[in-house]
Amino acid sequence: MDELIIASRAVHFAAVALLFGAPLFRLAVAPKQAGVTAGGSLEIGAAIAALVSGIGWFAGVAADMGGSWADAATPDILQAVAFDTRFGHLWIGRLVLLLALIAVEALGHPSRGRDGVLTLLAAAFAASLVGVGHGMTGSGHGAEIAWLHMLADMVHLLCAAAWIGGLVCLGLLLHRAITGRETLDVARAAVRRFSGVGYGAVALLLLSGCINAFVLVPSPASLIESDYGRALLVKLALVAVMLAVALRNRLVLTPQIMGAVPATGLKSLWRSVAAEQGIGLMVLAAAAWLGTIHPVP
Repeated sequence: MDELIIASRAVHFAAVALLFGAPLFRLAVAPKQAGVTAGGSLEIGAAIAALVSGIGWFAGVAADMGGSWADAATPDILQAVAFDTRFGHLWIGRLVLLLALIAVEALGHPSRGRDGVLTLLAAAFAASLVGVGHGMTGSGHGAEIAWLHMLADMVHLLCAAAWIGGLVCLGLLLHRAITGRETLDVARAAVRRFSGVGYGAVALLLLSGCINAFVLVPSPASLIESDYGRALLVKLALVAVMLAVALRNRLVLTPQIMGAVPATGLKSLWRSVAAEQGIGLMVLAAAAWLGTIHPVP
C-alpha cells in the first residue's frame, strides 16, 4: 500500500511540475520568437499522468483505510474515502481542476492568454497539494504558526514545480538550438532569463524549506534519531547536488554559450540540464517518500 502511494505521489509530483513549469516558462523565460518549448501532447501526457497517478494514490489510501486491497474495492470504503475524509474532498476538488487544465490544453489555441490561464490553474493544482502533505499538520512549534507553515508549504511546492518543470522546457529549447531548429540568440536569451527566475525560485525554495523544517523538526538531533529526519536528510542531500549542478551551469557553462564559439558549450549545457532534471526527479521521489512518514512528535 505504502509503495503504491509513494510511487503514485512521485509520478504525480513530476506531472504537476511540468503542468505548472511549462506555461510559466513560456510566459516568463522563453522569448516571444521562440518555438514550442513544451505543450500539446507533452503537457496533455503530463495531465493524464497526473490523473492516473491520482487514481493510484486514491486506491492506496483506500486500501490503507480498508486494511486490504479487497476491502478497498468495496463501495462503502470508496465512498468513505471520497466523501468523509479531507483527502477525498481535496481529491475531488483537484480532479475538477485537472479536468479544467486538460480542457484548456486540448481546446485552447497557443497564446500568451492561454498560457496565463494554464499557469493559474496549474498553480492552484500544485498549491492544493498542501492539503495532503505536512503543511496541514504541525509538531513542535507548529500549533502557533500553522498559517505560516501552510503558506511556506505552498511557496515550496510552487517554487519546486517552477524550477523542475522549467528545466524540462529549457532542455527542450537547448536541444532545438543544437539541432538548428532554434536560433542561438533565442537560446542565449532563455538561459539568461531562466537564471534570473531561478535565483528567485531557489531563494524562496530554501527559505520556505527552512520554515517547514523549523515547524516539523523540533531539534537538530531529530534529523538523526527519527525516520522523518533521516528521510529529510536524503532529500536535502539531493537538493544540494542539484544546486551544485545549477551553479556549474550558471558560472561555468552559461558563459561558454555567450562567447564567440558557443557550440561546445551549448551541448555541454544541454547535457548538464538533463542531469539536473534527473536529480530533480529524485528529489520529487524523496519528497513523495517523506510525505508518507509522520513528522517528529
